[in-house]
Amino acid sequence: MNSLINETTERMKPRRILLFTGNGKGKSTAAFGMLARALGHGMKARVIQFVKSDDAVGEQLFFSRINEVEWDHFGRGFLPRDRQSPKMEEHRAAARSGLDAAIAALASPDYDFVLLDELCFALGQHLISAEPLLEALRSAEDGKIVVMTGRDAPQELIAVADTVTEMGMIKHGFEQGIPAQIGVEN
Repeated sequence: MNSLINETTERMKPRRILLFTGNGKGKSTAAFGMLARALGHGMKARVIQFVKSDDAVGEQLFFSRINEVEWDHFGRGFLPRDRQSPKMEEHRAAARSGLDAAIAALASPDYDFVLLDELCFALGQHLISAEPLLEALRSAEDGKIVVMTGRDAPQELIAVADTVTEMGMIKHGFEQGIPAQIGVEN
């Protein structure tokens, strides 16, 4: 009887959509902490990174040791200062591929936990449109956990999320001339 109750309770869990945004440090760090928690409970996970292009960031190096995470980068790194640059189309194409992968992951029963890292940045820089993503989020099945990160989250993403945390910067080492450091920023 208890296993039937537990199985029914598992199926009845609501879909969760969480968003970490703001100008402060810690958005991705919080999301990857949730990924560790989900993996600890045996969940199947998918990580889709927008903008970031480096395979050597600490979180990917760590989680790649655990074979339960499917991980993809759909970024080309830093955007050109000139947003009219022909290179911008490479960034848009990569972000569109990431959006297609995100929509597929949200619809797939193969993943319990989907992390869309730096999604808000891709939206804010107009690399992708929000509407197909919003539809996929609204259609995601009950029990799916979706975590999104990035500064400047658009209002429509905030509206669809059930939990939104804004990270506020009080002080950052970069302002003091401290460069990005392995183990801290990457």
